[in-house]
Amino acid sequence: MRKNAKIVQISGIRGLLFIIFVVVCLAAGFIVFPGLVGMCLWNCLLAASFGVPEINIFQGILLWGIVALGIYLTSGRFSFVQLKRPAQLDEDEIQDLMTKIKARSQGAKINSIILNSEKLHSKENLEAKENSATLSEEKKKENL
Repeated sequence: MRKNAKIVQISGIRGLLFIIFVVVCLAAGFIVFPGLVGMCLWNCLLAASFGVPEINIFQGILLWGIVALGIYLTSGRFSFVQLKRPAQLDEDEIQDLMTKIKARSQGAKINSIILNSEKLHSKENLEAKENSATLSEEKKKENL
């Protein structure tokens, strides 16, 4: 049974900003940095030695893409990305996961009921204070 299975929930603007941050960091680390290295190597080695024109960062990123694609296509046993189908869950794991989901949803329902009851109590207390204030004003008027 998989005890490490977790359901990740990303919600709100904070979660969206986190995802954008992760994507930008991955793009910088796996695309821009190797492109910068390729640009520097091209400009330092080839442009200085053989007189070929210098390239900019965008051309360096394209150079990195061509190199990475060439390595991927020519090497049969070595691949950067492997797509595998996840292993199927057995019945016990599915039942365990479903009970956890039901418990969380019931906990959310109970929390909403508690919050609603607190709102009702605060409204009742407010109404009781208003009623007592009006009664005390009426008693003052009767005494005068």
